[in-house]
Amino acid sequence: MFSGNKKKIIGSSPVVLVGISLVTGISIGRWSKNDAEQNRVLPNGLPRTCCADEGENLSELQRALPSKLRRVLGPKNVLDGLKRGGSSTILAPYLTGARLGSGGSALCVLTPRSLQEVATCVKLIVDADCVILPQGSNTGLTGGSVPRVVHDGRPVVVISMKYLDSFFPIDGGKRVVCMAGAGLADLSRDIPTWFPDRESHSILGSTFLNPTTAAGVAFGSGGTQLRKGPAYTDRAMYIKVQQNKFGENVVKVVNRLGINGIEDKDFHEGSGNAVDQLEAYQRDVKEGYSRAMVTSSRSPNGQAKAHDTNYATHVCKNNEDVSRYNADCSGLECNRSEGKVLILATVHDTFPSPAHSRHFWISFADLETALAFRREVCLQNAKDLPVSVEYMNRDSFDVIDTAGRGQASIIQLLGVSSPYIKHLWNIKLWIESLPITNSNLWCDQFLYYVNSIFPETLPKRMMESGTAMDHHVAMTVGEFGDGNMKILLDRLHTFASNHDKEKIVIHECQSSSEAQSLTAFRFVAASAFRTWCVGNDGAQGISVDYALPKNGGQIPKLTSVPLKRMRYSHFGCNVVHEDLAYGPNVDVEAAKLQLKRTVEIKKGKLPAEHGHGTEYHAPKPTQKRWKQMDPLNVFNPGVGGLSTNYKYKE
Repeated sequence: MFSGNKKKIIGSSPVVLVGISLVTGISIGRWSKNDAEQNRVLPNGLPRTCCADEGENLSELQRALPSKLRRVLGPKNVLDGLKRGGSSTILAPYLTGARLGSGGSALCVLTPRSLQEVATCVKLIVDADCVILPQGSNTGLTGGSVPRVVHDGRPVVVISMKYLDSFFPIDGGKRVVCMAGAGLADLSRDIPTWFPDRESHSILGSTFLNPTTAAGVAFGSGGTQLRKGPAYTDRAMYIKVQQNKFGENVVKVVNRLGINGIEDKDFHEGSGNAVDQLEAYQRDVKEGYSRAMVTSSRSPNGQAKAHDTNYATHVCKNNEDVSRYNADCSGLECNRSEGKVLILATVHDTFPSPAHSRHFWISFADLETALAFRREVCLQNAKDLPVSVEYMNRDSFDVIDTAGRGQASIIQLLGVSSPYIKHLWNIKLWIESLPITNSNLWCDQFLYYVNSIFPETLPKRMMESGTAMDHHVAMTVGEFGDGNMKILLDRLHTFASNHDKEKIVIHECQSSSEAQSLTAFRFVAASAFRTWCVGNDGAQGISVDYALPKNGGQIPKLTSVPLKRMRYSHFGCNVVHEDLAYGPNVDVEAAKLQLKRTVEIKKGKLPAEHGHGTEYHAPKPTQKRWKQMDPLNVFNPGVGGLSTNYKYKE
């Protein structure tokens, strides 16, 4: 009965989600124990504070700043953070993190519509003795993309880059230029329409929330694409703030894009600048003109790397190094900058798309067999790597099945890159920000209690092996015209023949819908975990991500036993995400700290791809690098354990 009406039900999901969540959630919320909920730790930030004070602690310059910014951007693009002009529901999406981060305030939130406006606003903000929080789509998971308390009296101004979302191809489609607000989902959808044989760097992972390309570079994201490596580019345009010898603030635009016509040498005094020319290019794109014939400069900037070209070779070396981690200080300073410079635009390589792909669900009886599969099948040769290899343990399987079916069904119906997914996410954030007790729990309570009315996400035969075995891999392989897919699959079949059937079970997807079910199942893991915690009375949840050595992979030991320990990873590069659920009386912060220490003892690195944010203290070399980028500490103060004070004064 349900499957026949599924399209109708889910197709109207914005109305269904809002209406039923409100009614059901209010009823369920009345049962909640408010005192316990207030101290309960859940795997995301809950809005507690949305606005700055009334202005009594602000200087004259700071009080005057919003008016000055309105003259630059227009009234609609300056959201007032003062109580008398602010609104919790309007500001909440900018002040509350996707998973954690809340309680901070902003003097105002800016939504500029041009790069030149950004540069102008930066100068006004720093001259008013305020600090800047650069923000993309605000989908960060470690608190680094939302305001926090700054202890030296400098108010925070959020600059949201989300409307600067243009992108255009260059070099005949081999590369793409992305403004800072360009979304990964938009990029992955549009590039194949321009160039059917090309695809973007990120085509899966968290693209359904449409995070920005700039955030991927700044926070060192990596995702599922084993052949391509983490987000990285040495071709970028970004803003730094320094002081001259007279103590005056100087806003410097660093241009390393390497594009003909917008190199700094192309402009003379009074003839314009690279920012203006880049804006002219992106305006042409919006008006329907192709920029595919724009080419890279012959200067060193135009020859610089626009992705990590050595990654495939690096990831196959079976040694004690980790594949990737956020404290890596290599490359142009925009990489893993975590908001310490303000990225305006980046250049990224595109990649050949496979002529055809095959998709597998592989279950293992034990972790040792799964790790052997990774070494002997997936990482034998850099030339025939799988497209993606995603691991899930038994707890991940169970939590997704018992709390994630609704979300997975929507993703299957609409598609991973559908803009409607982001709209639904924004509706959920809006409901959670309502000034009503426990409104932050309603949607997840509703999704948990109606989970069973949705169909199982995976095909029946895969569900059977999922419940019978404890370790699972969703693998995609592709044919790129070199015959290497066959070589990889031959290794897979040889590996399977050398192991008992009780050790490994292989299912190949027989249709595109089955392949989509694997994608949906894996990529609702994090959201399903929160839903599971909310749905189980009193359960608390914490999340950690880390990279283990390439020759490792054994599970770090815990001193306290969780209710659920979800371990899901980008298996090829050994980057692990752990979501741990504990009972109501457990000190979950102590449990998190213990896990982090255990990972470090095993020579792992934390974090691996979501940024340090407020969750992790960055190592001294990384902190030193950030201080050199931002000597005045005006961008994203407090990130990675740094001081929030002017010039990092303690």
